[in-house]
Order: sequence, then structure tokens, then C-alpha cells
Amino acid sequence: MPETDATGQTETKGEDDAPEPGPPTPRLYSVTTHYTDQFLGGQQGPDLLCDDAVTALHFALTTSSSSPLAVTCSTTADGRTWTPLPLHLLHADARSTLQQNATPAMYPGPASNSRPHHGRPRKALSRLIELAQAEWLDSVLRVPVDEASTWVPDEPATADWTRAGRLWAAVWGDVPSETVLDQLPAPADTHSAHRGTTRLRAEATAVLDATALARTPAADDDSLAGLHAAWTLLHHLTERTQRISALHPDTAAPLAATRDHPAAARIRAAAHAHLRHVLALWPKTADWTDRARTAFQKELHTLRTPMDSPPPGPPETRPQALLREVLDALPVPAALSRHEAAALWRSHSGRGAEQAGWDAAVQTNRTDDLALAHLTEGTPRQKGDAIAEARRALTTVTRFHDEHVTTHAARGHLHALAASLVTLDKAQRTLQHGIWDIAAQRRAQHDPSKGPWSGHDEQRATADLVPVLADGEARIAHLRQRHLDLAHDALNDLIPQLADTPRHGHRHHRMRDHLAPLDLLRQDLNTLGSQTDALHRTCHELRTRLNTGPRYGQKHATDHDLAVAEKQLRDVHRRYADTQTEFALSVTLGRIFDQIRTPHPPTHTTTAPRPSRRTGPAVPTGHDQATAAALLPGPTAHGPTTA
Repeated sequence: MPETDATGQTETKGEDDAPEPGPPTPRLYSVTTHYTDQFLGGQQGPDLLCDDAVTALHFALTTSSSSPLAVTCSTTADGRTWTPLPLHLLHADARSTLQQNATPAMYPGPASNSRPHHGRPRKALSRLIELAQAEWLDSVLRVPVDEASTWVPDEPATADWTRAGRLWAAVWGDVPSETVLDQLPAPADTHSAHRGTTRLRAEATAVLDATALARTPAADDDSLAGLHAAWTLLHHLTERTQRISALHPDTAAPLAATRDHPAAARIRAAAHAHLRHVLALWPKTADWTDRARTAFQKELHTLRTPMDSPPPGPPETRPQALLREVLDALPVPAALSRHEAAALWRSHSGRGAEQAGWDAAVQTNRTDDLALAHLTEGTPRQKGDAIAEARRALTTVTRFHDEHVTTHAARGHLHALAASLVTLDKAQRTLQHGIWDIAAQRRAQHDPSKGPWSGHDEQRATADLVPVLADGEARIAHLRQRHLDLAHDALNDLIPQLADTPRHGHRHHRMRDHLAPLDLLRQDLNTLGSQTDALHRTCHELRTRLNTGPRYGQKHATDHDLAVAEKQLRDVHRRYADTQTEFALSVTLGRIFDQIRTPHPPTHTTTAPRPSRRTGPAVPTGHDQATAAALLPGPTAHGPTTA
């Protein structure tokens, strides 16, 4: 992962700052939403891909408090492996970021736009997050009286304070601070508000205690009863939580830790009952439900299946074992999300990572401007105008960056498809060579004393090989078509114009040039080559002046001038290497795009040919000679790539 100036810059101490640890590991945050109402239920809502935890947390808070949207966040440190991230952990990352006083460093951002000298307004950003949390809490407090009504009461009732306290603890994992509670709209009845906040804190504390008890295995009947009571309280959190998707799965007791307990069967039964409740309540809004359901089914299967039962069926033959090994190593066709595909492309493309760095720097600066706008001095109207202007600027930047994410995601889908096709081609060649090796070994085991090797012997020796080879090639072809279909569907979702773009139409070529702009990259390579030659001459001139002195009419050269010129030369060299990599990848993207638009017709073969000799390794169909290396393991301009 490329390093930037932000990762190693000197931290500026504030007025009340304690000694701070080193910078955290750079992370990339994906915040996605989908609607939960009866009209748009299940459809995707606004999303955000950034490397700033503060910006991601502010987006999640403001989005989830404004409309019926379920918010889901995930994170990655390498652009390839993603893990779910509950909101309370995102909040912890944001606090850690503010303590570091450093610009996020997932992407290489421009030095002129990342504020490396002044630092970030940590106090203003902390206040901005507290205001967003107060708005979120107010949206939880002030809800319609029933599902059929839109009227919201002016004063929260006791049940509203109870529900809000429980949800706060479930989502944020702590008790709301006095600073957040002070930001709530001032109620008319001060005593009622005091009683409400007291009850909110008490309910939040009760949920935290119940969660801690649910994570601890029961030791006796009394603690088992307490565990059941804790699960009952956690079950009550389901009131109006269909729009909250950040409840952590750790509320379910760990089954493995209670396996050897005398009351393990009863504890597992209670845990399974709790899981069944949770799985039914969050069928669409929680990412971990599928994994919990799979783990639950696997455990039931393990408990019901005897350990010493022999595997059913006849023993596996050598060709069947070869086929199983080849197919087990193939990637399972899985649809990449929009952000996963964009991050995948940026992890391979240096130019894409640079563009993302610019976007991330501007996004971070606009978030800082919004935080500072809340501290504007002057009349309330002046402060309100400053906040509104900062919000409009942040929204504009977010929409502009969304276009880059869409383009990078489309390229990421094509890149992943190309890598999958290479893997499938390798698997097919491995299967063919393995089958040919088995046939050659059987041919070598023939006894010459029984006569020469005949066609009858050949047919009898390969009778079980031909069906295995045909079956393997058919299944590989099926996987290939599934990968093509997934990529086609993903591109249609990202770029709807693909659905009605003819193969030889002008729009098709425009779309392909948009995803793989070879002409622009050629121009950039020529320009960067000219700049490289000019900078080489400049550095040579500066070294000559330093060694022999300037000639008549020339200026004196200094070591600083030479250092600046050499740095510019290194930057141009890096950009040239990035553009070369981008060009090679774009050649692949153009060919893969054509293959998606005009897929090859399926081949229906019942028998496979038996070649008389082994052929050399062919070029993978997903790439040509110039671009196949871009997806094979090995160092590139921006780190290793996946095969």
C-alpha cells in the first residue's frame, strides 16, 4: 500500500492534548444504505466510500437520522478483504483519528490539498460528531405514534426514552454523554426532560449489563436464569429497530465456550432460540444474519451426525480426485458490491488510487469546513448561512466523487472477471494435462509381450477418462458463463446505458472508451515521456553547474534546486509507470467488455478429444501477452495482484 506524507508527518500538540500514540493502520470505510419502508424496501440508498473515519461516521449518522434507511458499514486495510464494522467500532476509529491529528492515509493525496501543516480542527470535528449523534438520538426519540400515522408528539413519552436508551446502548455500546444530551432540542418541561434522560441512561446501562452477561457462559442454574433474563431484555430491543442494522452479533452467547458445561444443552437451546428470534427480526438489514444462520445449521448438523460414520458411496478414482481438486480450487462466482469493485480497481491501478486520493483529500477538507462552520461567530443567521453553505459544498463534493466510484467500480468488475477467466483457463489446462498424464502412465504400463498397443487398448484405458474430462470442461464452461453473467448484471446496474447498447453501435464504442480510454492514455504516455526527457536534461544541467560552475548568462545552481528537480523526475517516473500499468489493464478491460457484450456461444460436447501429444501453455483468454502479467502474482507499481 502506498505511503503518503500524512502517515509520517509530525503531530501538532494542542492545548489539552496528552501524549499520543503513533498513526493507526490506514483503513478504507464503505458506508451503504438501503430503504426499509413499504414503498422502497430493499432498494439501495446513498452510500459513501472514503478513508476518513470521521467523514464516514458523520455520513452514517446524518443519513440514518433523516429517512427510513438501514446503515451498514464495512472496512478494509488492503482494498480486497472486507469485514463488517458496527457503528460503535466506527465511532472508536473516529475518536482515534481525532487523537492522531493526521490526515487519513489510505490513498496518496495531493500535498497541496491535505493540510499537512495546520492539522485538523479536532475540537470542531468532535463537536460536529456530537451534534450528529444528538440528531440521531432525537430521531429515535421522536417517532410517529403508530405505523399508519406521521404525527410526531412534541414531548417524548416514557416509552420513547426507554426505547431510545436501549437502542443507544445496542448501537453505540456505551451510555450517552452529557454533551450529547445537552445538544437535544430544549423541551418545554425541564423536569420531564430530566426524568427522561435519567431513564434513558438507566435503560442503556441495563442493556450493557445484559450484553455483558449474554457474552459470558452460564456457570450454574442461577446464572442460566440470569442469562435467559438478559436475552429477554435484548429481545425487547426489537421495538422499531428495522432501520437499525448496527446491532452487533456478539449479543448471542458463544456456543463453543459452553460446549463442555453440564448445562450445555440447555444453554445451546436458549442461544439457538435467541438466534431464531434475531434472524427473524433482521432478515434484510443485518449483514451477519446469513453467517449466523449458516453457523447455526452447521452446529445442528454436527450434533446430529455421528463422528465415526463411513463416507457413503464407492471409493474415489484417481481421475475423479483430479477433477475434485481442480474444481475445488476454482473461485466461487460471487457478486462484488459497488465499493468492493471500486476498491479492487484502485488497489491495482496507480492512477485510480491517485484520483481517489484527490477525492478523499477534498472530502476531508469539506468535512473540516462543515465542522468549523458550526463555530462561526456572529448572528444566528450568519452562522446558519455558513453551515448551509458548508453542507452544500460537502454534498456537491460527495456527488462528484460518486461518479468516480461508479467508473472505478465498473473497471473493477471487468478486472475481477478477467482474473476469473485466467483462473478458469489455468484450471482447464491443469485438468487436461492431468488426464493426459494418467493416460500416458497407463500406456506406459502396457506389457509388450501381449502385443503392440492397439486402438482397442487405447479405448479401454481411457474409457473412464473421457467422461471425467468432458464433465470437468462442461462445469468450467458453466462457471465461466456465470462469471460473465454476474459481470454483465453488475455493469448494467452501474451503467444502465449498457442494456440497450448494440454491439457495433457508436454508443458501444463510447462506453468502451469510457471504461478503457486507450487514446487518452497514449497521449499521457507521450506527454510524460517528454517531461521525463526534459527533467533528465534539467538534472544533468544542474549537476554540471554544481561541478563546473555556471557559464556566462546562467544562474547559479544550488543543492536545493537539484533536489527539487530530482523529486520532480521521480514523480514523473512514478506517473509514467502508473500510466503504463493503466494502459495494459485497459487493453484487457476493452477486450473483456467486448466479450461481455458478445459472449461466445456455449459448446455442447458429449465427448472430449484425445490429443496425441501435449500442447504448450496457451495465453489465457481473459488477457493477451501484454496484459496477462498484470493479474498474475508478482510485484507491480502498486503492490501484488491476485490471480
